[in-house]
Amino acid sequence: MGNLIVALELEALSEGLVLAQKAGLDLSTVREVVKVADFRSPLLVSNGQNILKHDFSTSFALKLMLKDAGLIEKFAGSLESPIPALRVVQKNLESAVGLGFGIKVNPSTIEVQRQHP
Repeated sequence: MGNLIVALELEALSEGLVLAQKAGLDLSTVREVVKVADFRSPLLVSNGQNILKHDFSTSFALKLMLKDAGLIEKFAGSLESPIPALRVVQKNLESAVGLGFGIKVNPSTIEVQRQHP
């Protein structure tokens, strides 16, 4: 269950930062808000910092997260438990791996978000 939560949280971070960037917001300021807001988490803070530095060094490779997403999908299916948000994450993970980010860390999914018009 942990990797499901991590995958969804990182997807939300990527989408939020891309939206903020397209809105012309200063991402350093956005990161400071993330650090003190009710929705803060160590995962969002550390990965947000890495995204701003374009540091996608590997601590957990995207291709492994994609594998785990597939396992979670099978498990949820066997329990007839819906996981619609994970399907969005899987699609973006597949795109990121296809773009060559398979051995990069999860925040590199932001590059998929940035490439959408």
